[in-house]
Amino acid sequence: MLRRLLALALLGSLLGAAGGAPAQGAPGSWQGRAPALLVARSDQRVCSEPLPPPPLASGQRLASLAWQFSVPAGAPLRAWLCHPQQCLALPASRGRSRALGGLDAGQPLQLCFLLDAGGRPQRVADLQVLVEYR
Repeated sequence: MLRRLLALALLGSLLGAAGGAPAQGAPGSWQGRAPALLVARSDQRVCSEPLPPPPLASGQRLASLAWQFSVPAGAPLRAWLCHPQQCLALPASRGRSRALGGLDAGQPLQLCFLLDAGGRPQRVADLQVLVEYR
């Protein structure tokens, strides 16, 4: 599903480059990727670098978000997808949600992680988000 969404985002980017910018209020999407992180503490969140939206997202509203990241099976950590106004607890290492729908799409997003108490440090890799806005 995420691959299909990523392919649609790429197609939209290519069509936008060929045909100019979409009209104000038109739906759009963008993809963000962040480098791997080492999550080593249970008392402090570790967050990805902010994933900035493109200028076309300014003035738009979030519709849905998809995410994915890689961790070892059974890794003792919790994850959130954060907008400056609100964080969404992530139930799995990949998924899709409309829970942040309506928030400002022109703001950066971050993936944040917290190690469970007593857990060993974990490497989180392949951090990706796909944002759809209207």
